[in-house]
Amino acid sequence: MSGVLLIGGSDGSCGAGVFADYETLKSLGSPGKVIITSVTSQNDSIYLGSYDLPCTSLESQFEAVSLADFNVVKIGMLPTVECVEVVSRYLDDISLQVVLDPVMQSSSGGILNSPETTLAMEKLLLPRVCLLTPNLLEARSLLKLGKDQKMAMEEMATRVLQLGSESVLLKGGHGDGTICRDILVGKVKEPSFYERNKIEEATSLRGTGCRLATAIAHFLAHGMRLEDSVMEGIEFLQEYIRKNRKN
Repeated sequence: MSGVLLIGGSDGSCGAGVFADYETLKSLGSPGKVIITSVTSQNDSIYLGSYDLPCTSLESQFEAVSLADFNVVKIGMLPTVECVEVVSRYLDDISLQVVLDPVMQSSSGGILNSPETTLAMEKLLLPRVCLLTPNLLEARSLLKLGKDQKMAMEEMATRVLQLGSESVLLKGGHGDGTICRDILVGKVKEPSFYERNKIEEATSLRGTGCRLATAIAHFLAHGMRLEDSVMEGIEFLQEYIRKNRKN
């Protein structure tokens, strides 16, 4: 079965979160189902708040799906320690590949989890994750780097890898210059580098991180190697940005 289970927050504007994830799967032809962790109120310019679903709701959503229908799980927003604990408990005894996009802040300015939640994620989930996909800002937050602390991307990716996941794709879209450079590092393989020219106004689009992680999950679900899945996911996202960027 090549299905993908999507776990994360909803966004009523459909710009990000599990609605963007699901749209990505449908455009690529993968079956998918959704478990909602939080209901957010936001759009392209403002974040108004969120309602984090109670554990009983998360548990019932897990009970309503059959994990046998999937071979990859893509995780986005995990708003509370309790949410991390529930997700971890349901994933503990299965062999699904897990792609985790460590969503910490929305593009429209909302803070989506706490330092305590991040610590729980590192302890309970990262050892189960085959691919962690932070952007530069998320990586700096995970490493608790100060504003003035400088670190090369490759070193940053390696440091994030040491937090426990099997591999890390550090995304360079928020970096300076005209070249976008992503780095894939793993515990047993040499780093892989993905470079391309930046697309003008690409950062004006919300949900690009959600869509990239979901596209990679799709290709993994269809049996591709991780390096190839990342390449195909990046190419999918580039085409999406070209079609949808704000001119």
